[in-house]
Amino acid sequence: MELIIKGKLENIFKAKDFLNKSTGETSVGKWQLQFMERIEGDEGAQLVVHKVSIPEEKQKLYKDKVGDLINVPVKAMISKNSVIYYGI
Repeated sequence: MELIIKGKLENIFKAKDFLNKSTGETSVGKWQLQFMERIEGDEGAQLVVHKVSIPEEKQKLYKDKVGDLINVPVKAMISKNSVIYYGI
């Protein structure tokens, strides 16, 4: 089964490199796609930003699509009681 996230691409950026303080290893920052979701509630609307990391080689596919409605094939994993999506 394939999961697809469909939404308006708000931004694309490369995250900073991450230094693991306990091992001293540095992980290269990943490219991130950002989407905005509007959640209506009793108290009013809330805007939530969702990020999807993508492989380095796929950033070219999305770089010129900010503001466009796009489809991103993803996989999901559970982390600290939330779902994290990453592009494939």
